[in-house]
Amino acid sequence: MGLAKNKNFNFSFVLILSIIGMYALFTNWIFVILLFIPIFYIFYNKLKIKKILIYITICIIPLVIYILVKDFVLFKIFSNVWIKQPMTKFIKKSYDNNTSIIILLICFSTKINNESWDIYNQTKHLSIVYLLSVGGLQVSFLKLFIQKIIRNKKASNIMNLILISFYCYLLSFASGILRVLLCLIISISFRKWVKNKYDILALSGMVTMFIEPSCVFNYGFCLSYLCTYFVIWIYEFNLPHVLFELLLINVGCIIISIPFVSKMEGIVSLSAIIFAIGFNYIFMGLYLWYILTFYMIFLKTIHEFLANNLIFIIYSIYAINVEIKINKFNNLIVSCFYLFIHFLLSLIDKKVKINMKF
Repeated sequence: MGLAKNKNFNFSFVLILSIIGMYALFTNWIFVILLFIPIFYIFYNKLKIKKILIYITICIIPLVIYILVKDFVLFKIFSNVWIKQPMTKFIKKSYDNNTSIIILLICFSTKINNESWDIYNQTKHLSIVYLLSVGGLQVSFLKLFIQKIIRNKKASNIMNLILISFYCYLLSFASGILRVLLCLIISISFRKWVKNKYDILALSGMVTMFIEPSCVFNYGFCLSYLCTYFVIWIYEFNLPHVLFELLLINVGCIIISIPFVSKMEGIVSLSAIIFAIGFNYIFMGLYLWYILTFYMIFLKTIHEFLANNLIFIIYSIYAINVEIKINKFNNLIVSCFYLFIHFLLSLIDKKVKINMKF
């Protein structure tokens, strides 16, 4: 797999070109230097003037929208307080403190007291906070589970659309969950025109930018799309060993996230790499269990047993955690890293697949 001449419309190229434009115009002009990559892409693929103008026109749209609306967020007008507060009260009333903390953190990204913040901060030090906060990874897992349960493709798509739309609303349209929802809508509605997973992902990013252009300056948005590109790329290799594939994905995502983590925390945990697969299985399994059964009070004993043991595991691993302190990167270095890696992934040939055998 490598670079190949791409005569089709490259949505990934348009997305990253738009993001570079946003960073260059509204943060630092030095990002203009990164334009050498799209210029190389244009000459390498021998793009015609007509296609170049189409690319540039689409890229300008988010810039114009941002100038007009600035930091206005459309989704903020959709209040979810009427349902989220009663749900939080129900969980706190039904379970003990530890179980309430875990259910609200894992399923709804809600912190209710100092103890929940303490657990959240410990997972940050372990570099696994992405497993404790609801994002695209968890919702994608839920979507796959529903597809396995409901074999009829049309029925499973409808069920996923309803559930993920409501979930997205419940969690205030968080970028990772919105990405999964948009990818699902695009794959269903435009499957005749957009069949490539890279382009579905990129098109969802473009739609998000049209709705909320300022999202490109959010590290959560950046990391979500970058890691998803990487995961898709790894799956293209058709690795025969699932465990090795999962380990590669986890380690790769951790490495990709290092500049972002260093910017926010200045530390990287070695435990996250050592226990990468184990953490995924534990947290994903608990997420699926709680999101499907948290309202079943008759399972209270099991819920509390699992929650208390999860907290015990977090505290135990934190006690033996080995951290590497690194200098905090400034915004410029982190942003350049993100844009450069994103661009390389956008230029990957999506048609060639490699079957690796061990």
